Amino acid sequence: MTFLKKTLWCNIFLIMLSMMMPIVPSHAEISRKTPSLDGSVTAGPYYNPASKSYFELLRLPSSEKQNWQVASNAAQKRFYKNTKGRLAVVKDIATHQFITRNFRGPNIWIGLQYACGSKTLTWVDGTKITESSFTAWAPQWARTSVRCGGKGYMPVSYTTSQATGISARWQASGPEKFFSLYLVEFPTNGE
Repeated sequence: MTFLKKTLWCNIFLIMLSMMMPIVPSHAEISRKTPSLDGSVTAGPYYNPASKSYFELLRLPSSEKQNWQVASNAAQKRFYKNTKGRLAVVKDIATHQFITRNFRGPNIWIGLQYACGSKTLTWVDGTKITESSFTAWAPQWARTSVRCGGKGYMPVSYTTSQATGISARWQASGPEKFFSLYLVEFPTNGE
């Protein structure tokens, strides 16, 4: 058998073998921390045992206005393991650390709003933040006298630390702010 024939048969064998093997996602795809630029590939969903929820980071299509309300509506249309999504609720340090370890992005919408009229912070599940609640405010937002400037509410996002590049702190923004990333939580109440 000539060298070319051997090479051809070897290539055919490898192609046939690869067709029989299951497709396994690469390590980069399994541990993806940010969605692809076109939004076709997400980061997650990853399970957090502390909150008994799955979390998934998504990118809104660039054709949509990307404010908090659009992100919230998009989150509610998502399902994972027969569980309806919502913007992420981050009530404890364990969940916060899980999120900052597993997801990256410059500004990421989460499910928290500051109601300007009542001066209350409320998660999308209806839970209100009290003085004893866990919070992760960026230094410039860790004050008690927030000024809304005529807005009805101020949605909250994770913002990137200038020093580390990690989205590790919360920041309130006007409802007209546009960010492309949003964090969806699928609360399973345990697996």
